[in-house]
Amino acid sequence: MTKKFVFDSAIAPYIEGFIEEKQLQGYKYFNETKWMKKFDEYWIAHGYGKTGLTIENLDQWRQKRDCEGTKCQVARITVVRQFSIYLKGLGVPSYLPPVNARYTKPLIHVLCDEELSELFNEIDSYHPLRGFDDTRRMSAEYPVLFRLIYCCGLRISEACNLPAANIDLAKGMVTILDGKGNNDRLIHMSEDLKQLCIRYFEHLCNDLGEKPMCFFPGIDKHKPISDGTVRKRFNACWNQTDYAAQCNRKPTVHSLRHTYVVKRLNLWMKQCLDLNHMLPYLSRFLGHKSFNETLYYYHFVEEAAQIIRQKDMTIDRVIPEVIRR
Repeated sequence: MTKKFVFDSAIAPYIEGFIEEKQLQGYKYFNETKWMKKFDEYWIAHGYGKTGLTIENLDQWRQKRDCEGTKCQVARITVVRQFSIYLKGLGVPSYLPPVNARYTKPLIHVLCDEELSELFNEIDSYHPLRGFDDTRRMSAEYPVLFRLIYCCGLRISEACNLPAANIDLAKGMVTILDGKGNNDRLIHMSEDLKQLCIRYFEHLCNDLGEKPMCFFPGIDKHKPISDGTVRKRFNACWNQTDYAAQCNRKPTVHSLRHTYVVKRLNLWMKQCLDLNHMLPYLSRFLGHKSFNETLYYYHFVEEAAQIIRQKDMTIDRVIPEVIRR
């Protein structure tokens, strides 16, 4: 259990047991622990004792606060809902609070072929004019990292924190452990992407003089490249494109994952494949906990259909052709 949080309410032993059980199950439960600390303070402030959770003593906790958004409200209610399930398992009668609040996920820009091509041209041409050797080394990582995110539909954290041991370059397979929702999954790379990764990692090992623990090390070669560094480089490269000034919804690194999914769905539609049969595979590939998360991408498809060409030629411009010896 996270030691920095001390629980003082009458139900503190239950809270500590709940968090410990979640962490033993493999959940990091850091943000949730912070919410439980707030709930602990809420319990003390209202003078509640060792009784279970009831409609009455959860009433104010469930109310939306003036200074918070709906997403924050949902997070507060959800963690206490899990706590209630834990109490029920211990035989403590507890009210299971419903999560009635709903928040709208922000729309994410889906990049068209031309935007993708120009973005990757900027990423490939980036070379720092001045800086340490490590900075120049990292500039060589960006073309591979962003292609891995786009071509494999990875989350930014999954790519940045990828251990070198978790990518099998011989088989072209990426192993994602402890992804969002504590899901593990295997991802197969295309042959071009595999060859690109092989050449990159050989160069990286020669440059460092050793095999690094991280597939994408940061300035400190013993630590992974940070999310913030990757986002900053993505923004800088996007701003250099001709499309930046005329784009209403500025893309983010996560837009590459969304673009991958939308293009995949559109391709299946053009091939007249049954999406009901294909979605389970896509859901597993993306590391979603349920099909509902994957279905979220559907609202992009109609929009994307207007910008995706009949024949997708992006891959030829995004993945450099493998030089055959």
